[in-house]
Amino acid sequence: MNNLIDLFSNIETIISLRFFTIVGVSIIVGTLAGNSAVFIFNKMPVSWLCDYGEEPSEELKRNDRQRLNSYPWKLVLSLMFILCIITMAVHDWQFAIAGTISIWALIIIAISDKKYMIIPDQFVILLALSAFGYVQYHNSFLSPMWGALIGGGVMLFIGIVGKLIFKKEALGFGDVKLLAAVGLITGPIGVAIILVACSFLSCLDFVILMARKKIKRTDMMPFGPYVALSTIFYLVFL
Repeated sequence: MNNLIDLFSNIETIISLRFFTIVGVSIIVGTLAGNSAVFIFNKMPVSWLCDYGEEPSEELKRNDRQRLNSYPWKLVLSLMFILCIITMAVHDWQFAIAGTISIWALIIIAISDKKYMIIPDQFVILLALSAFGYVQYHNSFLSPMWGALIGGGVMLFIGIVGKLIFKKEALGFGDVKLLAAVGLITGPIGVAIILVACSFLSCLDFVILMARKKIKRTDMMPFGPYVALSTIFYLVFL
């Protein structure tokens, strides 16, 4: 009986030690990730926030202020990273490593698209490279390829149809590349879920903003933030 009690006590100690280790490491890594995301966004070359061959706007050329304020964003992003890393690491620390890299890239993509209507290729490439960390979680070697084809293909199709209907660009090619990278990470089922989720979120937000007379029906909204939010939710919880 005493041996059994000792066994359960040892198991409880190991579990507690593992959890507190995860929390401690998550606080350190999450704080670094949140602070570095703001720092990199503020320090990245101006050319990264412009289309190819496009001249930077006067707002981008200005160096007398930060693109993204340190307060409260360093704190907000650090807390978000800490919670995300803890949630992922409790289940699988290897997944948490890949997930942290992906989320870091997605955060900068979301901020860039929201503020400047541009998705920097450099962070889309980083997002795509993080897909190597998810290889062991796919059912087959072809799963990431199918995910990329579905994600990028659907967005390309929507962009072409939108241009034919509205006689102007409905989606940027950055959105196509972003969804292709997301598909590499999540595979065909994951990217399908994310496509539905981000489409619903963007439509809902558009309707709410129109009802509040913040935008007009003909206005364009960045799609990247909704893709980033949906992908982060999928990686952390699904």
